[in-house]
Amino acid sequence: MTVAPEQRCWICGATGLEIAKPGDLERALDSDAFAITDSHYGRTAEIHRCRACGFLQCSELDAALAYYVELEDPEYEEGRAQRMLQMERLLRRLPPPAAGARLLDVGAGSGMLVEQALEKGYRAEGVEPSRWLQARAVEAGLAVELGTLPNPRLAGPYDVVTCIDVIEHVSDPAGVLRRIREVLAPNGILAIVTPDVRSWAARLMGWRWWHFRVAHIGYFDPGTLRRLLDGCGFELVELHRPGWYFSADYLVERVGRYLPDWIRLPNPAWLSSITVPLNLRDSLLALARPKREV
Repeated sequence: MTVAPEQRCWICGATGLEIAKPGDLERALDSDAFAITDSHYGRTAEIHRCRACGFLQCSELDAALAYYVELEDPEYEEGRAQRMLQMERLLRRLPPPAAGARLLDVGAGSGMLVEQALEKGYRAEGVEPSRWLQARAVEAGLAVELGTLPNPRLAGPYDVVTCIDVIEHVSDPAGVLRRIREVLAPNGILAIVTPDVRSWAARLMGWRWWHFRVAHIGYFDPGTLRRLLDGCGFELVELHRPGWYFSADYLVERVGRYLPDWIRLPNPAWLSSITVPLNLRDSLLALARPKREV
């Protein structure tokens, strides 16, 4: 196995990472390659494996954040109804909010979780680096700030901070969690969702797993996620396998990506009206609290 001695693990800091998968990008990267709905499954930059903790990362995409600023993804908004169901389901894992409880969604997209949190009684707001997605949230009347943490307009303490499908997109996940800890109340809750690279689906599909794609540059499993949380001052409280919702036409189209072109057929229009709950148990939902100071 070829070794990349100059690379350092984003989780444990070890050096001498090995190349687990060569890169197979077909063109120069731009913001379109980082679309939330990108379906070029299995196409990634070069992936390195840490020999100390097993974490997988695309070390050479350590400046990926810049691509998200100009990201536009209209297809993401087309699935808003199903994604709203996903966010509502995730929020069920949290205790009912006390009066005046504050929630911050990091990587808020167009504000779907913020909207669901408001309906549940939170004083909810978010932060999002994509100008286009943040503008969609503002158009919907949602308090989503443009940018990342720290943000002078987002002062804690927050009772809940959510980070849904974010840490796999960043080259400094520890930095993200430390900044979250700075705005989270001492007894607050952090909720993280990320794909599980050691799930049965990931092992079955190998490098063709649907979460191996350009935008995902860090690949967690329960062990590396726990290690990240611990190193950033969090105690893991619960670990779940969240399910998702999709329109039937979306699912059929995505399954078709694994089939030869001659087998693919146009989707009947009526499929778009059907919502399908799906849980392949290949995602992790971690609930954590700040460690108590000794």
